[in-house]
Amino acid sequence: MTAIHQSSERANGAVTAEVEAVMHPGVYRIALVCWLCFLAVFWVTFWSSSRALFQVVIGTAYAIIFFGVPYQMSRYYPGKRSPDKSIWQFLAEPFAARTGAMKGYEALVQVVMVPVLLTLGGSIMGIAIHMARAGARM
Repeated sequence: MTAIHQSSERANGAVTAEVEAVMHPGVYRIALVCWLCFLAVFWVTFWSSSRALFQVVIGTAYAIIFFGVPYQMSRYYPGKRSPDKSIWQFLAEPFAARTGAMKGYEALVQVVMVPVLLTLGGSIMGIAIHMARAGARM
């Protein structure tokens, strides 16, 4: 058994299938894009208010540090950095989680659900704020 793959075993000891135990890097890229979209909603919503925009700048600086430090640290990993299979293969095959095996697409959904829903909710609030500002000017 390696650090990258785990085998699921039956009671009689027969190995049934290889289960991926390391998340595909494409999943992290998709999650990063979701978070960037969420940050873009704040930039578009609060562009006209200098006080609020100052807070968005602070949030952007925090996001750069939050995502940049782990990225820089991952560059020092001495092992193989590129995946053996495509993101589409990862999504179709089983993935080992702490609670058991699941499909790769289920792991992707769990990773991106929060940023996608926050982006959707933030977009709705941003539209409401822009509509309220437009109504106040009339």
